Amino acid sequence: MNMTSLNSTAAILLAALAVTQTWAADTNIKPERPKTIRVLMIGNSQCPLIVNNHLIENLAESSKDGPLIEITGCVKGGATLKSHWDAGTGPKSAREMIAGGKWDFVVLQEIYNIKEEDMRPYAVLFHDLIKKTGAQTVLFGTASIISDYPKGFERLHQAHMNIGKELGVPIVDSSYAYFKYLGDNPSAEKMEGLFAKDKAHPGMWGSYIYTCGIYSVLTGRTPVGLAALADMPADVAKALQEAAWTQYQETMAALKK
Repeated sequence: MNMTSLNSTAAILLAALAVTQTWAADTNIKPERPKTIRVLMIGNSQCPLIVNNHLIENLAESSKDGPLIEITGCVKGGATLKSHWDAGTGPKSAREMIAGGKWDFVVLQEIYNIKEEDMRPYAVLFHDLIKKTGAQTVLFGTASIISDYPKGFERLHQAHMNIGKELGVPIVDSSYAYFKYLGDNPSAEKMEGLFAKDKAHPGMWGSYIYTCGIYSVLTGRTPVGLAALADMPADVAKALQEAAWTQYQETMAALKK
């Protein structure tokens, strides 16, 4: 073999090696995540654990290829959508934050004992404002308090379904997700496991099922298999994730009918 042939062969081998090394490096590259989802949550004392403990951000971060989520709260104890609206447009008000932020979603959470006719006008007002900014409205229906089980849960479910259909927006149907997790004739222990000691606000497990439902509405993805809370048994985490995901699918299908 002459020198020219040797040089040609060496060049071919070097080129092949370069391609192989590039391919090997590429296979170790993590898939690029979609754009981070920016969310404003407007609500009351049902929300602080979700917002302050970064439950949604942590759940999203545990996904290998799903979008990250950044959530900001406009949360006031005892607040209704009416009281948020009536607060005006001053600094840190819900209306000022909606107008001033480049949100992908604005999540509206109403108080647990609201009547549908009292919720509707302010859901409409907020939705109209949100649409003008280019964001998507989400109605977040929480569970009711234990002493109002199951009628209060049914009332919240129906109000959010009716208004969600009317406005053409997705809802987080936590009352029915609770039903799915609790099953028929739940024990007091199982039910109280979702609530704080006052039996009115969600505890960490109740906030986690809220989080899973919100995550699915924001991303269209299942929370099943994503990160559980610290010290949460694996079987409980899976049951809460599956209840939220199943309810998300059923609710979205029902909204389209």
